[in-house]
Amino acid sequence: MPANPSPAMVRFGSFEVGLQTGELRRAGRKIKLQEQPFRVLLALLERPGELVTRDELRSKLWPQDTFVDFDHSLNAAIKRLRDALGESADAPVYIETLARRGYRFVAPVNGSFTLAASETFPYLQHRKSFFSTRLVALSCLALLAIAAFLWTSWRLPARRSEPMERKLTSNSQENSIGSAAISPDGRYLAYSDATGVYLKLIHTGETHSVPLPANFLASVDDWFSDGSHLLLSRSEKPGMESLWSVSVFGGPPRELAEDASGGSLSPDGSHIAFHRGGLSYLRLWAREVWVMRSDGTDASKVAADKSDGSWVGTPTWSPDGKQIAYTRTTFVMDHSITSVELNDWSNAHAETLFADVRIGPALHWLRDGRLIYALDAAQVQQDSSLWAVSLQESKKPSSPPKRIAKEQGWISRVAASADAKTVIFLRGKRSPNVYIGTLAADGTRLLRNRRLTLDENFNLPFSWTPDSKAVLFVSDRNGASAILKQAIDQPLPEILVAGPDQPSQPRLTPDGSEFLYLSTPRSAGPQAPSSIFAIPVSGGTPRLVLQDVAIYAVECARLPSTTCLFSVTRGDNLETFQFDPRTGKRAETPQIDPYCNWGLSPDGSQRAIVLYGPNEKTIQLRSTSTGKSRTLLVNGWEGLKNIDWSADGRSMLVSWHNFQRDSALLNVTLDGKASVLLHSSNPEVFYAIPSPDHRLLAIAEAGSNQNVWQLENF
Repeated sequence: MPANPSPAMVRFGSFEVGLQTGELRRAGRKIKLQEQPFRVLLALLERPGELVTRDELRSKLWPQDTFVDFDHSLNAAIKRLRDALGESADAPVYIETLARRGYRFVAPVNGSFTLAASETFPYLQHRKSFFSTRLVALSCLALLAIAAFLWTSWRLPARRSEPMERKLTSNSQENSIGSAAISPDGRYLAYSDATGVYLKLIHTGETHSVPLPANFLASVDDWFSDGSHLLLSRSEKPGMESLWSVSVFGGPPRELAEDASGGSLSPDGSHIAFHRGGLSYLRLWAREVWVMRSDGTDASKVAADKSDGSWVGTPTWSPDGKQIAYTRTTFVMDHSITSVELNDWSNAHAETLFADVRIGPALHWLRDGRLIYALDAAQVQQDSSLWAVSLQESKKPSSPPKRIAKEQGWISRVAASADAKTVIFLRGKRSPNVYIGTLAADGTRLLRNRRLTLDENFNLPFSWTPDSKAVLFVSDRNGASAILKQAIDQPLPEILVAGPDQPSQPRLTPDGSEFLYLSTPRSAGPQAPSSIFAIPVSGGTPRLVLQDVAIYAVECARLPSTTCLFSVTRGDNLETFQFDPRTGKRAETPQIDPYCNWGLSPDGSQRAIVLYGPNEKTIQLRSTSTGKSRTLLVNGWEGLKNIDWSADGRSMLVSWHNFQRDSALLNVTLDGKASVLLHSSNPEVFYAIPSPDHRLLAIAEAGSNQNVWQLENF
């Protein structure tokens, strides 16, 4: 008796393969399967999860002296096998096609075995002579088929292989994927969601949690070169991130650096490039990029924000480890301009490779020299495509960029295996929509909250009509930014402003007869001219009010006040001017503030200001006439974001986000006391605009869902 006998039965899914009987059964019922498809199945089951090349299948199934149209026969065998298993090539459950290379069995297999000849499969011995005789008879016909095939191949152009995308995770909106990285050998996916960090064997789907201490909230940044340790960014609270090394097999994590996140290992594993001064809970951008040794020593700053207030994206290494690349983004109003920078980190010398308003945060430098980056389909729509550009030794593009992944959602992160053959990326959809909330009489409670915009487009509210019966909002539902008006008792809106430029931020004038809006050229850079237009609330021809560079926001008080304000960005500061909405005449001297969100009180006497920062817990109240300020401390609510005033001016509507996924809409009184109007983990609460009659809120909420996708053959 052999020391390691082959098992008599192999199981996968609801199927069983009898190795002695040569039968395929499903739930005990025999499935009819011809000889060649069955041999293909055995060859794939011999090495589950591994690539079995077409040449290997040729040698196993057809002897060298056999004349047969191999490609046609193998394709036919695979099709019959898939039919028997009840799957298709477009949605493989058991057999995955690797274009022009071969096939891989991707389902879990209960048992392992070696494909032996007639000893393992005795039934084959009895059929061997029969098939040998048949093969001799078919040889002449096969020769004719081969000749026809070769002639057709010569006459027709070669069919291009297309990139292959496959979804690796299927998390719901309530538990969206937050980060992901692929192991150097391409076998394992490490990812994080709201419940923890996980390790997934890609070809089988087998998934295990990575052992971590309690309350150790972390995201996956990269793999160490040994393939057994992960580089994680831990978040204790906003502004308190740190980098850690964690073994996938368990054991205590090891801290590498404080005030650090978004790490990336160099190709030889000797150094880590990382972020400092992260932007809020997203951790996609930061103020600075640093490099340190992989043990956490010898940290040095290699890139920082510039005077334009720009942010830098997650770094990625060149194949030789001598340079890092990252995106640099400058935010202007409701859009941004982004460039890709290359940095010789040993002397902190940076140069711009290329720039585009559509460039997203995802960036990765493959070991074969190609640079992968994401382009948004439009400035408002949150769909991205992945592109690859080959770089010469001089780090300049050597050929035009090539699109390698289609537009099916916003791409935020990308990573690749060491051999550059497999790429994984995070793809998601973030859909801000307008909700209508009904306030209690005292304004401190929300009685009801229902969705107004019943579509999956980008919709953000900014104002109400004077009668409180309709909401003015910005949407991309027609493929470009437009201003729409929708009655709260109607399912569909009407378009008020659309055009070649990007209209945004519709705000009522003090007397309510018109609304003002911003207009920015679609291809605008950070210093592009912006315009403020006015248009009747009922619709009509826009009139130009004023122009300036990089207008950030516009807002007006209500009668009897006639105060209107607009802000422009100047480096890291905002300059806020008073202006006349009829003539466009502005005050000569602006109020200057750090970069912030602000809201104008209904009586026009003061602005409520929340500074940009991950753990802001104060509100500045600044007089519009004297510039004097006082500070409100909102205890227990670190993470204040956007701010507007209640309709009666007695309190403020403030959005809040923590460093996890929670968000809330607060009612904050003028002495700093906060009550919760709305709390949510998904969708995320952005801000709220009160109706003039004090009864309703137009609330901006955004639901999002991210999952991991795999890309091959690109």
